[in-house]
Amino acid sequence: MRNKTGSGGPGSRIVADRRAVGRAMARLAPSLIRGGHLDFFVQRSVTQIQFLVMVAIHAQPRCTMGALARGMHVALPTATGVVGRLVRDGYARRGSAPKDRRQVVVELTAKGRAFIEQFQSVVQRRWEEVLRPLSSSELTTFSQIIGKLLTHFERSS
Repeated sequence: MRNKTGSGGPGSRIVADRRAVGRAMARLAPSLIRGGHLDFFVQRSVTQIQFLVMVAIHAQPRCTMGALARGMHVALPTATGVVGRLVRDGYARRGSAPKDRRQVVVELTAKGRAFIEQFQSVVQRRWEEVLRPLSSSELTTFSQIIGKLLTHFERSS
């Protein structure tokens, strides 16, 4: 990040560019992840790829196996194998598409949805810890920015 005056002293106005903010967020990400996320997966015997597949299914309920594989940029047999393990462990179920019985659709079970909700709770608690140093006005500003980003992502998906 750069500042407008170049002095960087107290009271100077910071002017950030997207690259600098992106770099700062990338540096922040490992600190966020260290908050117990990996333990969460290990305790539930879920691999990271299984988690990513559950997130993809959660984002697009009752998606076809083909759409899931394309969206994850993996081969269909790879997606099928991961989904098979999720089905075996009770996190997902497979079925046929109503309009084309040849198409396989996949959706999360109650256990799969609960897993996602539990993970979101872990992430929420971690964010609460991370946000502690912010003042009330900084937290308000950050909240407005997050709201704007969420709206953008919801509209574009």
